Amino acid sequence: MRLFDSQRPIYIAVFGLLCATGCIDSWEGPPHFLHVASMEVTTEEDQGTDSHRIEEVWVYTETDVLGAFPLPADIPLSPEQLGSEATITLLAGIRANAVSASRQPYPFYEALPTTLQLEYGGRDTLDLTVGYIEETQVILAEDFESANRFEMASTSTAEVVRTEEAEWVFEGVGSGYVELSADAQVLIASTNEQQYDLSSTGPVWLEMNYRCSQQFAVGLAAANAVNSSRIPILVLNPTEGAWKKIYLDLGPVIRTTPDASHYEIILEAYYDNSQDVTTVAIDNFKLLRY
Repeated sequence: MRLFDSQRPIYIAVFGLLCATGCIDSWEGPPHFLHVASMEVTTEEDQGTDSHRIEEVWVYTETDVLGAFPLPADIPLSPEQLGSEATITLLAGIRANAVSASRQPYPFYEALPTTLQLEYGGRDTLDLTVGYIEETQVILAEDFESANRFEMASTSTAEVVRTEEAEWVFEGVGSGYVELSADAQVLIASTNEQQYDLSSTGPVWLEMNYRCSQQFAVGLAAANAVNSSRIPILVLNPTEGAWKKIYLDLGPVIRTTPDASHYEIILEAYYDNSQDVTTVAIDNFKLLRY
């Protein structure tokens, strides 16, 4: 099929993208586009919040990876390469540890196989919903709806408090809240005697929502009957008033602390003097593993 001059740059760009992935060598007409408008999350009652930060969709055939496409996504598919009836698998992509260079499919969200009837110049549109895969074990560490498991250390001059003030609540009726100032310069806190067993041969991650006007760190305390060590893992930057979601890969810490019998979640912050009072708001701590 001959391409109109106005369409030629679009098809050349699509052709170049798919050749670069090694999936498609050529085709005779315009691709079939799959438009993925959005991906949402649904959770069971005992799995906590359905908040998410899915930013892209990863697309697989039975033999190849077609690529990762930012949402909303237009995914070009070749009827010549994939056939008139094609089954592809769609996975939800996230930023591991809030790092753009660490984008990947989230190991706890379901894969979505989809069968499409392909034709040159065709188009399908999908709004997708994913849940956690059946093997996922969800530990609801703290959602501040009725309690506050974070306890300050003896050297801490600031503390995590539970607030129901609407300005600082992410969802539900409560969130965690911290104020830092010249009179409260240090936050060192951890979940109190929860003793999470995170041993696993598979992935182990932490999900949480947060909002902050200065940096703070989140990590793990690894402990056994004799020793305990605090391991800050990720420093989170100011969010300019917005709530954000992170997916934190705990696997490297778990694997390098084989003598630990249990873990606690830790928070650390040191007043940066950028304002008279700086703030940290937190919610929906979830530990996930297989």
